[in-house]
This record gives sequence, C-alpha cells and structure tokens, in this order.
Amino acid sequence: MKRKKNTRFNLKPRTVAVIIIATIIGSMGGFLNDTLYDFSAVDENKITIKHINSIHDGDTINITTHNNKKVKIRLYGIDAPELKQPFGEQSRLCLEEMIKNQNISYIPRDKNKSTDKYGRTVAVIFKGNTNINLEMVKKGCAWNYMYYNKSLYTIFAQITAKNKKAGLWADNNPQAPWDYRKQTKQ
Repeated sequence: MKRKKNTRFNLKPRTVAVIIIATIIGSMGGFLNDTLYDFSAVDENKITIKHINSIHDGDTINITTHNNKKVKIRLYGIDAPELKQPFGEQSRLCLEEMIKNQNISYIPRDKNKSTDKYGRTVAVIFKGNTNINLEMVKKGCAWNYMYYNKSLYTIFAQITAKNKKAGLWADNNPQAPWDYRKQTKQ
C-alpha cells in the first residue's frame, strides 16, 4: 500500500519525527526558561553596547558597554563553525553583517554567574527586539547548541534552515563545531 504524502505542510517523515522529539525534549525542561531569549526581551533588562570592538567568529564578540566596560560575549545557545572549519569565515561575516554599525544590546544568560570558564559573558544579543542568536540559526550561520539550548524556537529554526539548505546546511554533510573541536583537539 502506498503512503499518502502530506501535501498540506509538505514535511518529510524524518522532519516530523524531529519536531515531535523536540517537542518532548522542550516539555521536559528548559523551554519555559528560554522563551524570553527567543522573543523580544524586556528593554530594562538589556545592556546597551556602545561599540563592537571585534567579531572573533560566529558566536563570540568583544564589545564596550556605555559605561566603558569591555566585555567578551559568547552567544548563548548556538555554536558557530570554527574559523578554520568549512563555513567558519562565512559564519563570522554573517554575524558581522547583522550587527556591525547597529544599535546592539545584550542580556546575560545567567545573572548569578558573570562569566563562563573562558572568562566570557554568555548572553543573548539583540538588534532592537531581534534576537541575533536565533537569527544566526535561522540563516544557517550557526548550529543550535542542544546541550545548552532546548528552546523549541531555536530547534525549529535549525530544522527549517536545514530543510532550506541555508548557509552551512548547503553542504551535504556539515560537521558540527563540537565534533570538529574534538577531532582537532581545540
């Protein structure tokens, strides 16, 4: 017997399975805490960025705040290809294109812990009310880092980018940055 193709949404069975699994994972925890980071955040929680000093790669930037504090920010919940990895430089340029010469702000992910083990502030950055972290995944410029980010919005953004073969997903077999780092022991 031939299966009837789902023409309404035109989703592959594997994609439907991933969405169902993502929904289950999201309901298990983390989802409600992450929703703020996928929509416009409350403006009074945002820290305004005075100047972007450098864009290291697709998930790390150096900035100066309006009170002249220098901060290294690691974008929460995403992992961009390493610079020496395929699509690494394109990922950095994608981030640069979105934030260079723009009014940018950020919200630290964990207000109780100021930095990660590398001295970076883990944060979500915004251009107005646009979540740049989420946009990086939507454009196929970074992976959702499922180990840390179980937000259904970001999971779905990655599935959509992958189905559209956007950015790094144009490659038939892109290598996840965490696998690349393990392989090269960075």
